[in-house]
Amino acid sequence: MLLRSMNDSFNQVLATAEFPLLRRFLSRQASADTPAWGLAAQSDWKQLEGLFDTLLTHFGRYTRLVVVDPLGREWVSTSTVPLLSRPPVIDHRETTAFQAAMALQARDLYVSPPRLGVSGAEQALVTTVIDIATPIVGDRGEHLGVLLFTLDWSRLTMTLPHALDKGPGEALLVDAQGQWLLPEGDAPGERFGQSLGTHWPQAWKAMSDRNQGTVTLDQHQLTFRSHDLRTQHFRSQAGMILGEPDTQPWRLGILMPRPSLWGLLKESPVQLLAISLVYVLSVAFGVYWVLSDHRLRGLRQRALLFSREARQYAGEVQDLYQHAPCGYHSLDSGGRVIKINRTELDWLGYRADEVIDKRFYRDFVTPESRAAFDVAFRQVLGEGQEGSAECELLCRDGTRLPVAIQATAQVTDDGFQYSRATVFDLSERKALEARLEKQALTDPLTHLGNRRYLEGQAAMEIARAERSGAPLSLVIVDLDHFKRINDSYGHDVGDVVLQAFARLARQVLRDGDVLCRMGGEEFAVLLPDTNREQALQVAERLRVAVATTPAQVGEDTTEDGKLAYTASLGVTLVCTGETTLKPAIKRADMGLYAAKDMGRNRVQWEEV
Repeated sequence: MLLRSMNDSFNQVLATAEFPLLRRFLSRQASADTPAWGLAAQSDWKQLEGLFDTLLTHFGRYTRLVVVDPLGREWVSTSTVPLLSRPPVIDHRETTAFQAAMALQARDLYVSPPRLGVSGAEQALVTTVIDIATPIVGDRGEHLGVLLFTLDWSRLTMTLPHALDKGPGEALLVDAQGQWLLPEGDAPGERFGQSLGTHWPQAWKAMSDRNQGTVTLDQHQLTFRSHDLRTQHFRSQAGMILGEPDTQPWRLGILMPRPSLWGLLKESPVQLLAISLVYVLSVAFGVYWVLSDHRLRGLRQRALLFSREARQYAGEVQDLYQHAPCGYHSLDSGGRVIKINRTELDWLGYRADEVIDKRFYRDFVTPESRAAFDVAFRQVLGEGQEGSAECELLCRDGTRLPVAIQATAQVTDDGFQYSRATVFDLSERKALEARLEKQALTDPLTHLGNRRYLEGQAAMEIARAERSGAPLSLVIVDLDHFKRINDSYGHDVGDVVLQAFARLARQVLRDGDVLCRMGGEEFAVLLPDTNREQALQVAERLRVAVATTPAQVGEDTTEDGKLAYTASLGVTLVCTGETTLKPAIKRADMGLYAAKDMGRNRVQWEEV
């Protein structure tokens, strides 16, 4: 229960750190020369405060939620203790949590050991708390700040089954040095931080020698295990967890008094007497029942009932075999079908009397996948007596069905009898694999091919150009002053501009030209069968189209709802003998940089 609650807290911190509102707020502060507090920043701040108030009220386990920028300034802070009306009010630059979090990557966490802190109540009671911090990372991997959640450790540990139980059991929780981590009662500092090795050296020795186990200590039994938050956080979404040195792993234990037989009898002698009496009566009643004629008649009636149920069960099993969601068939040693269920017959489009004892199963396998089927069938006939293969079945209507076949041999003292195979329809899996492959090669924002897609297309076009001797050209496109668009209008408007360019470029480019997004505002165009003059014409046509076609960004962004932008382009040839696109990309980038240096919004050729 404790570890599940900790993992829930880790996931809540990571999910909150990825809120677009939080990134936008810190990005606006980072882009300004001095901290900005305009209407937009105030609106974002109020929304963040509302969000944090909701988290604080809903979950109840946190005492403070804080947002800190990269300079250590506290911009948003929400807790059950009233704060000043407008941050920044606190400098976090020297705190361990801030320094550790700023050195982490996205989805990494810093977790402090439990410590004494303020509970957040009106009287500011002292309790135990834990700080959980994670970096807030922008779209380009830059650190925008730190998100800090302070967890009320005493509230979390109240839910332990034995922590507050007035019965004989007791919970133990210490760090790697044996320091006590559980708060107790109204005075959390009374045992918190004390050494278990000093107060109970036998228990500490047992827990420190092994990672888990059960040991007997005097009249008690101790069951314990170790848990390292830095490595055993697989049930959370965290990539890496960093903690204070020498505090991990934690050692958790439950201490119970040892039960004894005499103690059980002394505690409930009536229960033992009742059990004995019931046992004697049961034996006597059983003997009488067996000797009774009525019992014999009842047994015969039950036998008849079981027989009817067995026949019904056999019919249900046969129905399940025939209409199972997967196919079943059996083959003799020559591969002839001797049994096949209705499901597989429906897949193939045949009747049972057309297949059973008349057709070889191999005839239904496509020629391309028969080799895999033959290998698997030989394995079933061999010493291993089992085999599996992925094949395609040729259906009666001409369609092909991808399947996975898993087969075993039915063998008796007389040798091989038949094979038993289960056939699974892989159509949905194959379709999913195709969709996933397409997604892996597609930029999700513009729906253009990504860099990986470009590399694959380039390999094919380079090989084709090598065979035919046709020229192959490359254009690198970069949108001018794109950072200014993001800074002035926001990243959402920048995304609209990127999508508008992708649509426009598809219209301008020719059939067969390969348009891809390299990343950010940079695009690449591969021009098959295109020489220098033709490539420059295509690039100039694209440049003019961009310069004369503003992006539609909406009237809430500009007065007329349009935003003009331009692009610079570098053009080069892919040389004969170059096996990859990397040298051509480098040359095209040099042309692009030259176009930028000459004032942007132009096309520049880079010689080989």
